[in-house]
Amino acid sequence: MADERYNIGPMAASWLRALRSENKSDNTIRIYGNATRQFAAFLLDQTGGYQPVADEDGNPGRPAPTDLDEVHREHVQAYIAATIKRTSPANAHQHFRALRTFFKWLEDEEEIDRTPMRTMKAPTVPEKEVPVIPDDALEKLLKTCKGKTYVDRRDTAIIMLFIDTGLRLSELTDRKVEDLDLDFKVLRVLGKGGVPRSVPFGATCATVLDRYLRAAAKHKGKPLEEGMWLWWGDRGKKGHRLQVWGVGTMVERRCKEAGIEHIHPHQFRHTFAHQWRLFDGNEDDLMRITGWRSRQMLSRYGASAGAERARKAHERLSPADRLA
Repeated sequence: MADERYNIGPMAASWLRALRSENKSDNTIRIYGNATRQFAAFLLDQTGGYQPVADEDGNPGRPAPTDLDEVHREHVQAYIAATIKRTSPANAHQHFRALRTFFKWLEDEEEIDRTPMRTMKAPTVPEKEVPVIPDDALEKLLKTCKGKTYVDRRDTAIIMLFIDTGLRLSELTDRKVEDLDLDFKVLRVLGKGGVPRSVPFGATCATVLDRYLRAAAKHKGKPLEEGMWLWWGDRGKKGHRLQVWGVGTMVERRCKEAGIEHIHPHQFRHTFAHQWRLFDGNEDDLMRITGWRSRQMLSRYGASAGAERARKAHERLSPADRLA
């Protein structure tokens, strides 16, 4: 056929299987899989996807690839540009990193001679300060699930964990009962790169988690076993586990009920970092709790409330007040 475009889907499927054999996190595989699926669709779409673009001298653009070896940096560049326009620079940056890893794997597997992305640079992501969540908004959010139903117990436990730990969405969601230790007040999670860590929480959080576990056992109609998923939907005793999108949807629904602005789950992480530093929490402890490896993250998280922290610090350290 005249325009038999190449489908990278089967190769991407092989790559995802290899990632699972390397014990990559479910979240990493979701992100990488999403990027390769969308790139494959972009190359295959003859109307809304990749289109050759002539250069300034009128030379025709590179045609869509009909074989794996024909995938060129021009195709990837066009996809990244389209992703920036369709979504955001941050999302395009994430897709760039996923595709770069994918093509490097193809090179290592000797499916291609060299990666088409070897000289490409990632798109610039403008620094965007994520707003921290005000205390009154957190209080309103928790009030929406003050009831004693299974869903209320579950949602309170999830929101309280977000507030008290600053966990990433996937870290909180992809947990099993055996990961939770109420006596030591820690939740064992897998962070970025599959690095395990134990995240502490307070006595108040332990209480609502204990209530949730008892409510979940009644909801399931049997005692919770260690190998079971920690979070469950509310439809039937054999209901499906609650996944990342379900937790995000729950937070959005509770925000609407509370009459507050939409909260993205990652805002809890920024808010936790801000609160920790506002009340003079040790920065090394903060890095250990959040799983950060770079001190650069300390300046990024909670940056939008940096002026408040500076004002509070000045109240304590004012040179003029000391002289007076």
